[in-house]
Amino acid sequence: MMKAFFLNLTRIIEANPKIYISIIVGIAGCCMLFVAEAMHVQKIVELLNTRDQAILRTAIEPIANKYTVARSLLLVFSFIWSGYEYLVTKKKLGLSS
Repeated sequence: MMKAFFLNLTRIIEANPKIYISIIVGIAGCCMLFVAEAMHVQKIVELLNTRDQAILRTAIEPIANKYTVARSLLLVFSFIWSGYEYLVTKKKLGLSS
């Protein structure tokens, strides 16, 4: 059962490079959002020019939460996209479940 699953999975992935692209978009997008978040937080810290941790935490927390939500949505999007491409290719190749 597992052997057939992996053989079908390999055939499906080889037949549709969009599955690879969707995974790469998810990973690269998350990395870019992480770098953007770091740069954004660094800019806020420079602008505030304070060592008070409470003020920094209050200023940074909403920004970090927004980037976390954005990364989560991007991952969900890439999973849905790759799943869709997987099912379309599986149907096109006529493979059973």
